[in-house]
Amino acid sequence: MTQIRHATSGRTPELHRGGSGGATLVSFSPADTLTFPFMVDVATDAPVLNADVPWNRFSSDDYWAKNYRELLPEDREIIRLVSNFFISAFADRPPALRRGVDVGSGTNLYPALLMLPWAEQIMLTDFSASNVDWLRRQLDDESTPWTWGPFWDQLHKAEGYNEIGEPRKQLRWACDSASGRAGVEQRSVFGLPAEQWDLGTMFFVAESITEDREEFRDAVAHFVGALKPGAPFAAAFMAGSDGYPVDGTQFPALPIKPGDVRQHLTELGVREPSVDLLQTKHRVRDGYAGMIVATGFVSNQ
Repeated sequence: MTQIRHATSGRTPELHRGGSGGATLVSFSPADTLTFPFMVDVATDAPVLNADVPWNRFSSDDYWAKNYRELLPEDREIIRLVSNFFISAFADRPPALRRGVDVGSGTNLYPALLMLPWAEQIMLTDFSASNVDWLRRQLDDESTPWTWGPFWDQLHKAEGYNEIGEPRKQLRWACDSASGRAGVEQRSVFGLPAEQWDLGTMFFVAESITEDREEFRDAVAHFVGALKPGAPFAAAFMAGSDGYPVDGTQFPALPIKPGDVRQHLTELGVREPSVDLLQTKHRVRDGYAGMIVATGFVSNQ
């Protein structure tokens, strides 16, 4: 049986960031474990793999409340970097019907908002059924105050974004599942079809679903491989993460560095790769070394 370990330090950070889409395990006593009888056995000294984790029990509401209830400095910096990249990437490209994908959306809609000026159709994917339900409810909701307004406020004056008058409504239209390559779907990053989308984002996924380095690399490769040749993309990662708690359950992470991301993107043939480690002082939680933002273009080969 897999045991999802709870930290014994007694400290529960206020804010957490990871994703559903390894860290060195600390010591835990039997009393600090939560057993899931439907999971496979995992040795205590083996890295936790993506398949070992009960993603369908992921508490979407708790995760959103601790990560995206309010706009944080790191999000503001990510939005600035990624929006500038997309503005530049599409500056000389003629208008066209483009399809975008956000892989491992979790409870985060601002990656999709970052693609909105250049993607008429957007697919949101997540492996967790609870996150998929949460995303669908968010898109269908037209009555409650839009919690993503402060995030859009960082964008609405920028080129391209300033042409969108009703971002909430346009995002809902872009994610209309009738199109076939848009909507909200329960998909694993490892099962994405090849060369389907014209631009893409993947935030806090590859390093936050496993403790295994090869699974991390495989997740990044499948994301890049799902995009058409020449497609621009943006990805964000937690550097040095030791895992993250969601509603009392500890989820795995791989403690990566910017160099790991840069090397793998280079090996994948990504053109013009840019990898930055954010230097913002206020952190979303304890237990990580900063956030990494990577951008680039899929190889034309």
